[in-house]
Amino acid sequence: MPENENGVSPKKIVGLVVLILVIFLLVALPQWILLCLYATDHLVYTLTCFCVAFLLLTCMHLFEALKYKRPWNYIVLAVCYELMTLGAASFLMEWDITLTFIVLGVAFLFLVLFLLLSLLLIVLDKYPNPFNIAIVGSMCFVLAFFFEVVDVVKEWCFWRDLAVTVFLISVILILVSHVLITADNFEVLVEDDAMIVAFVVYITYLLFLIGGRISVNCIQHNRKHHW
Repeated sequence: MPENENGVSPKKIVGLVVLILVIFLLVALPQWILLCLYATDHLVYTLTCFCVAFLLLTCMHLFEALKYKRPWNYIVLAVCYELMTLGAASFLMEWDITLTFIVLGVAFLFLVLFLLLSLLLIVLDKYPNPFNIAIVGSMCFVLAFFFEVVDVVKEWCFWRDLAVTVFLISVILILVSHVLITADNFEVLVEDDAMIVAFVVYITYLLFLIGGRISVNCIQHNRKHHW
């Protein structure tokens, strides 16, 4: 495929996204390990970081200057990245280091698997409207929250398991739809979009990570009380 109107080729965009994503992961990994090993009673601070990161990310999408005006886009994204990385550590702190590595690895495998699936769909050019996929993914988020609420009203030992399963499905759908939407809008992409795309993919990795952490907790709870 030739370059688009902004002089960006598909190979360049993909290469930049992969490079930035790898940097994100490599910088985050030692932070998570250190927090997992040594952090105690810091949950309030890390969860606060997570909330602030999402607020900052919302502002970034609302104001175009924060997405494309240099150097503010780099500064805002870097701050948002660090806050979200620290926030994700909330789910790894004071936990078994072996299980932490397992969850990190499985989350990465999930990410790679569904990125490759998205690439296959793009190459075959056979996929439904990605916006519809995104809507279904968003509804799955709502459904997962609904299951958690129902657990308060009607106690059942597997509500949380069901909620986590639906949550992971929603993350998969959001990831695939994001990649497909990006591919459909290739003609208007600029180089700085690669950073935003990589960051969104990184967020989906964090969601896989959180889902994996909760899944392990559910399995341990079920083994202890129901199996």
